[in-house]
Formats: sequence, C-alpha cells, structure tokens
Amino acid sequence: MGNLLRKRWRPEGKHVLITGGSQGLGLAVAKLLATKGANVTICSRTESKLREAVQQVIKAAKSPQQRIEYIAADVSTFDGAKVAIDGCSMVPDTVFCCAGGAKPGFFLEQTESDFEKGIKTDYWTCLATAHAAANAMARNGVVEGKIVLVSSLLGFMGLVGYSQYAPMKHAIRGLAESLRSELILYGISVHAYFPATILSPGFEEENKTKPKITLEIEGADEGLTPAACAEGLIKGVEKGHFFITTDFNSELFRVAALGSAPTNRGLIDRGLTLISWIAIPIWRTFVADKAIKNHRKQHAKTFLK
Repeated sequence: MGNLLRKRWRPEGKHVLITGGSQGLGLAVAKLLATKGANVTICSRTESKLREAVQQVIKAAKSPQQRIEYIAADVSTFDGAKVAIDGCSMVPDTVFCCAGGAKPGFFLEQTESDFEKGIKTDYWTCLATAHAAANAMARNGVVEGKIVLVSSLLGFMGLVGYSQYAPMKHAIRGLAESLRSELILYGISVHAYFPATILSPGFEEENKTKPKITLEIEGADEGLTPAACAEGLIKGVEKGHFFITTDFNSELFRVAALGSAPTNRGLIDRGLTLISWIAIPIWRTFVADKAIKNHRKQHAKTFLK
C-alpha cells in the first residue's frame, strides 16, 4: 500500500546541490538532472575541475533558462558544508551527497591517518552536508525537501581490503535510517543509494592500493558506468524508494538487510529475501571465504613487508 501512495518526484524546476559533483557519479547525476530541467549546483574542493565539469552540465541542460552553477568547498567539515549550502543562489530543495572515495588495503597494514581520512572523506562529508542541508530546508520552509546519501554495496556487507571504507558506508546507512524517521518532522524525505562497482576515476584510484585477493573476489563484478548508476539512482528517487540499488546482486543484499527500512516493491521484496537467504551464504562460503583461505599462504609471505 505504501508504494501506491508514494508521490512521484519530478526534478524539473527543482534546485539541486550535488557534492562530489566534478567527476564520477556526482557529475553524471548533475548532467542527468540537467537534462530533466533541474537547476543544478555542483560542489567539490577543486575549482579547476569544477570549471570544466560545469560546462558539461550546461551543455546537458534542457533549457538555457536553467541555473547551472558551481561552488568550491570542502564538505568534510560542518563549516565547509555550510559554505556549500549558503553559497547556492537559493536554498536547495534537493541535495545529493556523492562525495567520497576508498583507499583499500589490509587492516593490519593501514595507519591511523588512513582511517581518519576514511572517516572524513566517506562519512563526515555525508553527515556535514546532510546536517547543513536539513537545517537550511527546515528553517527556510522548503516544501518537500529531499536528501540523498550515497553509501555502497559495502554498506550492506564487509569484505577483505575494505576495513577503512565499509564501516563508513554502514554508518551512512545508519544515518539514512535515522534521518528518514526524524526528518519527517520537517517534511524532508531521505534516500540512500548502494552502488556496487562504479567505473569512475575514483575506482581507478582505489585499484592502486587494492589487495590482489580483493580484486580476485571482485573479478566477476564488471561494474557500471557513472551514467548507468546515475540513471538507476534517479529512477529510484523518482519512485520514492528509500534504499536504492542498480543491480540484482545488490538487490539481494538490500532485501536481506532491510531491518526497519521500508520495502521498494512489497511482496516482490519478500520473495527476493527468500532467494537472498540461499544465495548470500553460498556466495560467502564458496566464493569470498574460500578465496581468502586459499590466499593465506601467499599473504603470509608478504605480511607487513
């Protein structure tokens, strides 16, 4: 019944702020929303990248009357996130938190600095932006405000090599569930996106430090382009879905980890849950854990060397 009562979101005429908007998923979301008639402001730390990216968004715009702008800000701090929100030409009624990046590696070989950077880059960027956005929306009477947090498939699971990254994506999931409930007070809706591999510049960067065993387990995941992920994400937001995924494997992990989160497709989700109860343990035992156990001898030769 909840699915039938959801009001479809239409981006045309909305003012949308996108963090991490100079490349990858954030830029793809910006371009797609521009084609749908949204006024778009992209945000990242590097102004030179923003100047190039904003031209791509302008070219994608449905109409020359749309406002397409950029703001250079570091949203890994509360002050920086407030700069991003306050720098918009008007209070955004929709915010996509796309900033983030992984530095894979073995837990015992990563440093305090690595973990601190992960907290700032992957969790704090979402937390600070959501806090600034929700405050601006609530205090300025924005009607039907919307905040979209980007987590990861690793927000549903953990995997060797991702101890610096996966816990932050789990934290975003927890933040999304908490805000989905609390921000009802202000008429603000919340969504969380859980992509698997995105074939972006960030993915190329993370592969530089990714352990071989992680690459082996991920081998079957061909990944999706930022444009394909953006399309799936926006479709989910338009339909009012809370937890959003863009491939079948991620769907299985989503339905297995719903907790108190609302379903997307009612009884269909319940059917997928039955499949996940069978498929996920098989994958864990005969793919992930088996590969890791087979890698133990090789790992012992290079451990901390």
